[in-house]
Amino acid sequence: MGTRSTITFYQKTNDKIIPIVNIYQQYDGYLEGVGKGLCEWLKNKIIVNGISPLDVGDIANGVGCLVAQFIKDKKDCVGDLYIYPIGWGQDYCDYNYSVVIEDAYSKRKVKDITTIEVNSWGEEPFFKGTIQELLDYIENQKEEQ
Repeated sequence: MGTRSTITFYQKTNDKIIPIVNIYQQYDGYLEGVGKGLCEWLKNKIIVNGISPLDVGDIANGVGCLVAQFIKDKKDCVGDLYIYPIGWGQDYCDYNYSVVIEDAYSKRKVKDITTIEVNSWGEEPFFKGTIQELLDYIENQKEEQ
């Protein structure tokens, strides 16, 4: 049996937090798996508002573009990664990652405008912080074992 998880992406515009997509993963949902992979994937991304032919690298044209790129990069076979309604799976997944990304009106590093919360089985979050803080938390957890 896999370690199930959800990743729910949200866009923060002013004081409004808008759900974008809820992703369910059947396997490797634990912090060292999906959690670390999520952070590693996000940390070097840059969000822009409007693109030009000169834009290269890990650039996304807004939060919706970023999330579409994430799904494209992670979905490479039948099964394992699924799209479900917002909130689905929260109460029976081992890990639930909530990723809140601020809307960017100019070029911004995703690591500077993102907050991640992690909970298990729909309980209160046991972690809330930045991408780097979650990577540090994961590393500390590994060292304690």
